[in-house]
Amino acid sequence: METTKEKPKMDLSQYAKEIRLGGIEGGGTYSMLMIIDGNEKLLSTVKGPSTNHWNLGVDETVARISAMVQKGKENLNIPEEVPLDSLGLCLSGCEEETNQLLVETLQQKYPQTAKNYVITSDTVGSFRTGLETSGVVLIAGTGSNALLIDTDGKQISCGGWGYMIGDEGSAYSIAYRACKYVFDDIDGLFQAPQAITYVWSALRIFFNVSNRHEMLSHLYTNFDKSKFASFAKEIANGCKQKDSLCLHILRENGTLLAKHVVALARKAHNDIKLLDGGLNVICVGSVWKSWDFMKDAFLEEIHKSNAVDEISLLRLKVSSAIGACYLAAEKIDWIFKKRYEDNVEKFCHYKRENYVKPVIKTESTIEYVECKV
Repeated sequence: METTKEKPKMDLSQYAKEIRLGGIEGGGTYSMLMIIDGNEKLLSTVKGPSTNHWNLGVDETVARISAMVQKGKENLNIPEEVPLDSLGLCLSGCEEETNQLLVETLQQKYPQTAKNYVITSDTVGSFRTGLETSGVVLIAGTGSNALLIDTDGKQISCGGWGYMIGDEGSAYSIAYRACKYVFDDIDGLFQAPQAITYVWSALRIFFNVSNRHEMLSHLYTNFDKSKFASFAKEIANGCKQKDSLCLHILRENGTLLAKHVVALARKAHNDIKLLDGGLNVICVGSVWKSWDFMKDAFLEEIHKSNAVDEISLLRLKVSSAIGACYLAAEKIDWIFKKRYEDNVEKFCHYKRENYVKPVIKTESTIEYVECKV
């Protein structure tokens, strides 16, 4: 009896070095482009300006994207008219309603940029850099946002509505609350929870003002969200100097960030909360650099919520532009082993049965309890 021979699998490895996959992590302050080949080898990196189309408009956003890609191709001696095989765009402010318009504008105005596109939010880009299937990503940079991708692929968000509505837990939120404490305390409207001496002095120096009226130009006429948010660094410095109000503000911030996780954990399928290590939470953004001053309040909020019994907090070791490259590869069905575990590191592990509530000795001195990893 004649048997049908199995068709040999095609070896695509010979083409991998010729594949060019691009990924852009687009933030509200700056953007990052990475270009890799079909073996995930990093070929070029380009740092560029903000690519949030809500602030810039679609035309300026796609112009910046194209310029970054052209610079990346120049670094690799790729002719200007030769497009990338696929480009992943993970941009702040991207939603389904406007994504197609961004892609269509790129295709019409800059056809040499890429042959194929996939576009989504910067939150998804961060998620896909460190996790393959399900978990949470919590962004706390200039702004804030949280996203749950459940076991069935369903996406559920919390926050991310911008500074006018919230951005709780972000650098902007920290700066705003610090400023509000000062203004309200001096007005006599609300007394600040701790002395405003350090924060008020830091505000005057940072914004180069001598009184609150001179602050009005920074709050209105010359308002710059990124600059205003960068004042959060001075609050972090105040924590290092054990200023009571700064410590209070960052404890508040830890609680706000934990509330994002709690909100999503309550909507998550039990399967992803029962994984080894519990619910995986990728933590992205410069605010996490001040984790030591936020962790007690964060963990206490997680514990008292009863929404989850175990979580692992992970930080990215690479730019989330890598996750955008992964999405670009999937767009053209290019398959390679993605090294998710190499892209993250665990910095805190909470388990309900091991939790010990921290002891607050004074308003300026905290006995920190190390996270168990």
